Amino acid sequence: MKFQDDYLDARKAGQRAVRKAQLEGRYPFLPALDDLLGSEGDGLSQVNLGIREVPLDMVVGTKTAGRQNSFANNYMPLLENGTEFASKWDRVFSYQMNVGISDPIKCYEYMKRFYVLEGNKRVSVLKYLDVPSVEAEVIRVLPKRTDDPNVQTYYEFVEFDRICPVYEIDFTRQGEYKEFVELLGLTMDEPWSSDTVHMVEGAYYRFLRAYKEVNPNGIEGMTPADGLLVYLSIYSVQSLIDLPRSTVENRIRRLKEEFKSEINENNIALQKNPTDIQEKNRGFLANFFSAPRQYTEANPLNVAFLYTDHPKRSAWTSDQEIGRIYLNHCFNGLVTTSAYFDCNTDELISEAITKAANAGSDMIVTTSPAMMPRTLRASIHYDKIRFLNMSLNLSHRTVRTYYARMYEAKFLMGAIAALNSENHKVGYVAEHPIYGDIANINAFVIGVALIDPSCKVYLEWATVSDRDWKEAFRKEGISVISGFDYAPFEGQETEHGVYRVNEDGTVTTLASPLFIWGKYYELILRTVINGTYNDDPSTQKNQATNYWYGLSSGVIDVNISEAVPYYNHKLNGILKKGLIRGSILPFSGEIHSQDRMIQGRGAPHLTDDAIIRMDWLNDNVIGHIPAASELNTPAQEVAAVSGVTTDLKKATKVESE
Repeated sequence: MKFQDDYLDARKAGQRAVRKAQLEGRYPFLPALDDLLGSEGDGLSQVNLGIREVPLDMVVGTKTAGRQNSFANNYMPLLENGTEFASKWDRVFSYQMNVGISDPIKCYEYMKRFYVLEGNKRVSVLKYLDVPSVEAEVIRVLPKRTDDPNVQTYYEFVEFDRICPVYEIDFTRQGEYKEFVELLGLTMDEPWSSDTVHMVEGAYYRFLRAYKEVNPNGIEGMTPADGLLVYLSIYSVQSLIDLPRSTVENRIRRLKEEFKSEINENNIALQKNPTDIQEKNRGFLANFFSAPRQYTEANPLNVAFLYTDHPKRSAWTSDQEIGRIYLNHCFNGLVTTSAYFDCNTDELISEAITKAANAGSDMIVTTSPAMMPRTLRASIHYDKIRFLNMSLNLSHRTVRTYYARMYEAKFLMGAIAALNSENHKVGYVAEHPIYGDIANINAFVIGVALIDPSCKVYLEWATVSDRDWKEAFRKEGISVISGFDYAPFEGQETEHGVYRVNEDGTVTTLASPLFIWGKYYELILRTVINGTYNDDPSTQKNQATNYWYGLSSGVIDVNISEAVPYYNHKLNGILKKGLIRGSILPFSGEIHSQDRMIQGRGAPHLTDDAIIRMDWLNDNVIGHIPAASELNTPAQEVAAVSGVTTDLKKATKVESE
């Protein structure tokens, strides 16, 4: 009688599932794989995987259409009590309760979902009892390879399954299995040892329990494995093994904003112009319940800046320091700042952030893409502090990023370079193949080509190991060069901006970029002072904010040397006004890369995303974008975080403490 009551309860669950599916316009019964594949199924390859442990929540249907209407789509029975079917279900249930089902079912796996050939009642009983998995003899049906992202992702899973046969680690997007393996510090060259597989499986299950505790209904659009990938982009896998579950749960709670950003396909909001800095009229109730903090001389906004170098050694750091000091004066005492230098290792970055947080900082600014991993982790830990990182196109809700729209300045400098080259050759030395910098190169060379279509730009990378870029330029007879953006200090070489190497070996600067960091920081901090920091009109729900200010905001400019003819100055003024007004667009119209046409004649300006993510070079460039293996170690660390072919998830991760 007890077992019959269970059948009735299971049948009611099935009937509820049918009604719900019908109301929602979904098929209410079990799908059949044969129907799903149709006649094409006969031509698909099959692989016998042997006996595998199969997650029951991935068992979704039957192999054939014979019994599919006997079950609801949640695998609960539908036939009336007293039928032969109900009696057999009862016997299976009784056997499970008294002895335990041990015979493997037989099923087919297609696209990571299982369809039962033998054992439908066993599956139904085990699902009713909420058993997590079942042993099964599995035959894999391989879909035809196509460009469909789902098929591509599935074949990535098949490759992962070869080295780590764990079905539950269920990523949903292309590239995530590879990212996961890299985050673990492992490779896909050969199958992992059983100890490694058990470690990975154990870490996943520890994360899964904590994840479900924090998100009992899950997160729409995200599998637990997707959530694990976000977790591992900040914390090490070892932390899942070593730390108490309560600590892991707390971390997952703090990752809420990162989860939201991860599932949003359009997850970055580029802010290209400063927001209105006037305080918004938010209404009496809004101001009463969420009034912004009022900053005064006695209670100022405290901002900490972290640098990888020292202003006595680095012009880049020195220029940013000038901007920081400017902030201490332009807000009439409402802002105070502090600086932390030589933060050039993970340990020193974390130490400086901890000191800044303990000193009462309201905002912490880290000034290198290589600092992002530690900055992101700190933003999760110190959820009351605002964090900024100098980088571009990194989608993190808890860390805003900022970067100058330098391609506009580089376009102007390219025109000046071409005007001063006598042999139709210009050199360009770059540092890091990161987001934004490829656009800088291409804007420069387009500026060159507009003045001199016959001119070629020879590209060298200062961070490529065992490469002397100066010697390479000398061999090509190149005298006009676009060098580093900052002038080195006295006693060092003086090449910077666009310069000409004279016959006597001296250097003449022709044009150089200006970074007005104080103005950039002022524009951002005014939104904090005025209480509009979180009201950014360009930011939609669940998006990360990337500031990308340029010439029109007054945060960058180009200084034209008096050593060049005054017509150069006039041309620069005309082009600059056109860029600011939007009548001159470097990436509009016909564009050719080294190996293909990017867009045709009359095409509009490339989208912001296309500009930021450029992974090609214009057709008048002699050179290439280096692979990570070609770069020196410091450059690899920067490229690992913000490189054009990678992102933060491939950076070195923080070990558990």
